[in-house]
Amino acid sequence: MEVKLNKLARVIAACWAEGESRLTEIIAEKHPNPSEELITDLLSGELRASVARASHTHRIDHAFLEDLHSQIPNLSVSDARRFGGLIATVTPHTKPHESEISAADLGLVILRPQVWLNGWGNETIECSRDYATGLLVQAKLGQHKKRRKGYRWNPLKKTQEVLFPERHTYYSLLLYRLKGQRLSEFQPLRWQLCRDHMVEQVKEWFRSDLFPEEQPSPEVLKNLFDGKIGTKDASIIESVIAPTKGDFRAIEVRIFWPDGSGPPPSFHLQHRHQEVNEQRLYQ
Repeated sequence: MEVKLNKLARVIAACWAEGESRLTEIIAEKHPNPSEELITDLLSGELRASVARASHTHRIDHAFLEDLHSQIPNLSVSDARRFGGLIATVTPHTKPHESEISAADLGLVILRPQVWLNGWGNETIECSRDYATGLLVQAKLGQHKKRRKGYRWNPLKKTQEVLFPERHTYYSLLLYRLKGQRLSEFQPLRWQLCRDHMVEQVKEWFRSDLFPEEQPSPEVLKNLFDGKIGTKDASIIESVIAPTKGDFRAIEVRIFWPDGSGPPPSFHLQHRHQEVNEQRLYQ
């Protein structure tokens, strides 16, 4: 049985929402009419700061332990301590190069622990590290039309159109919208997943300014964390979404134990009543 890390997922999603809110303020105050690349760089920086704050204030660690306690009722204090000290970081790779392999300009990867209960009576707990899910993202900037309603979008590039059929199952549009006289009013981010759509449909969305299933950032981050969207294929993540070579732009959210700390890969659970008896024995 997999232990669902729902509280931890919500903290990561909240960090993104916090970074996005701060991004809106920065654009209004300092960066009217920003470029698509600048918006992505600013968003990455604010996400990095937000996740760092969540780690320093132990929100990451506490959420993870709450998930364990809620689904492992007999988790002893000593076993829980093995899982303490979890932190998170954001590593941005921000060289603006649109890959001829990916058909997108941004990769988003979440690396996190995965915890399982196994054995007779779920007496054994197993923990793997750096379980990865990835989403290929095409950011698009829409500027508000001055004399008409709606937004004006640039179309997909030819390379994107050609590669889209191969990538669409783990591909999403990230919609940046600007309005106001100075184009300094940044609207809430919206995502449009492309897994159930063809490239001609996507082209029509940009022409018509009508996107069928826009989703807010917290929902997308939570679903990516849970592996409900994107891909879990390690070879695709390493070669397409967040390649280690080249100048592709990527945002990596990693949740981990630093300096080799954390639990072993597998161990037998010690029940609370056993722990209490051992404490009495040594008193």
